[in-house]
Amino acid sequence: MKRIGLIGCGNWGSNILRDLIKLNCTVYIADTDKNSRIQALEKGADKTFASIENLPHCDGYVVAVPIPDLTPVCATLLDYKKPIFSEKTLCMSLEDYHLLNNLGGSDCIFVMHKWHYHPGIEALRVVAHSGKIGVIEEIFAIRHAWSHDFHGGDVFWTQVIHDLTIVKHILGTIPETIESVKVIKNESGLPTGCTVILGHRPWIVICTSGRHCNKISGVSIQGSKGTVSLRDAYEDHVVIKNKSGEEKMAIDTTFPLYLELKEFIEYLEGGPAPRCNLHHAREVTEVILKIREKGGLKS
Repeated sequence: MKRIGLIGCGNWGSNILRDLIKLNCTVYIADTDKNSRIQALEKGADKTFASIENLPHCDGYVVAVPIPDLTPVCATLLDYKKPIFSEKTLCMSLEDYHLLNNLGGSDCIFVMHKWHYHPGIEALRVVAHSGKIGVIEEIFAIRHAWSHDFHGGDVFWTQVIHDLTIVKHILGTIPETIESVKVIKNESGLPTGCTVILGHRPWIVICTSGRHCNKISGVSIQGSKGTVSLRDAYEDHVVIKNKSGEEKMAIDTTFPLYLELKEFIEYLEGGPAPRCNLHHAREVTEVILKIREKGGLKS
């Protein structure tokens, strides 16, 4: 049974706690918020602490603090010389990356990009490269919601990063060419929505909004001979359409959060390393910084 230190147990951290318990881990919580610590104990945490320094020995750490705090928390944990699985967006600047890399983070920090684990996105990738829909012409990703908490960041760090990960999983790379960026800001100047077009054949169209009435998170791929789509993140199938008609392809409905945590725990037990490391974090950060610059936003 692996002993895991979970740093941060808020709304999302409590989901991580749930899945770590399912994976038969002993979970110690470090959270500065007293109510979060109380709720963590109620949900099955073994012990809770107000600071990282008070945690007992752990085999590995999972970090689920607000986005601006991820880099400093991971930097602190590197002193313990144990594997770290950090939520995204880990690096909001190249300075963040260099700080962690210079402290040895390339050897033990991994990033929780859950869309690399989503069975629906994997199904899209398989179909797109199977020939069923011909040559990939366009990937369209839409992500709309009403977001109350931007973690001190903006739509690029909280939502666009998801869609870039999806593109990376499907194509194996993120196109370098940035054709167009349209940004919508709220009254405080915070970017809350954007439409981004990347690459050329395939075109990558990313449409995100944190101020939308309805929650939508769909992905579709248009090919020269047909299309395949995942209408929603919680669907149990993808839909394929071509000249032969329409086909529903069943997919596993296991939550990607569970699948990525399972991979991390198996790594602690001697298995392969999680698929996204600190250098993957740098890659996505570089793309976001370039998109923001194209959209007229400061770093």
